Amino acid sequence: MAIDVLIKQKLFSNKTMPLEVILGNKLHYGDYVNYQLEIGVMGETEFVAYNPKSIGRGFSVIWNPKENKSISLRLPMPSTVQEIKDFYEAVERMVNYWNGKLIVDDHQMTLANFIQGFDDMVNFNRKVIKEISQRVLDTGHSQMLPSAMWELTIGEREAKLFLENSNDYSKWLHEKQSLGVNYKVPRFFMGPNGIFGVYLLFNDEPSLFPYRPMVPFGITDNRTGKALECKEWQLWPVIKGDKSSLCKMEYDQFMNLLPESKKKKYDDNRFLLDDFTVEDLKELVLKYKK
Repeated sequence: MAIDVLIKQKLFSNKTMPLEVILGNKLHYGDYVNYQLEIGVMGETEFVAYNPKSIGRGFSVIWNPKENKSISLRLPMPSTVQEIKDFYEAVERMVNYWNGKLIVDDHQMTLANFIQGFDDMVNFNRKVIKEISQRVLDTGHSQMLPSAMWELTIGEREAKLFLENSNDYSKWLHEKQSLGVNYKVPRFFMGPNGIFGVYLLFNDEPSLFPYRPMVPFGITDNRTGKALECKEWQLWPVIKGDKSSLCKMEYDQFMNLLPESKKKKYDDNRFLLDDFTVEDLKELVLKYKK
């Protein structure tokens, strides 16, 4: 679910759209590298815009510096009130700069009508937050949300919070994505029993690890072209600066050996490991080898 906007420049105009007009004075940009937003990095044809003072889900902008015909934007829903406001302001700046044509969800409309719909969009957004939260509680299944910095997952605890006050959803998105941490994704290798996934654990590197390892969305098996299947998962502890791991343990063993006090709950799918020293790494390996 998203708001799709297309801005077209008039037929005989050829002005390009400066990045400064798109971002204004509040937004920053980045592109995804290993499923985590790399701030200040620009994709070849697309980037993600976000407000660092109120981080939500970000909105995508299909653009390049030489583009002078059309620009597409997409805001995923549910978003946050501030991010919807940032999105509307960006659209307004761009339409005014080009004096262009505005198409929203495949329907042409005037800029004035688009702006008048802001309050209705905010109300719709609150409704979607409530609906998703209720569905999580009714089904017992968590809800994954691609967000500005990385994926977040709503579980029962978060759903109850958002049902009581939908404004807590915005606070949650910003708080979770404001941490200076590494969002851990697996590497994949071919072994004697097929493909296996590996998470690397470094000392003194605050990181988000999954409770249950999984193949990131969109990764395919080069041999079949289908979604990659992986049933074997490992954790390799590595001291920073070393070229090899201290050992190779099953991911389930890692979860069992890691003290519960070290697993700081982050969201329904991940925990934060933020104070793991070289000594902690070595102690983990000793427990594994006993």
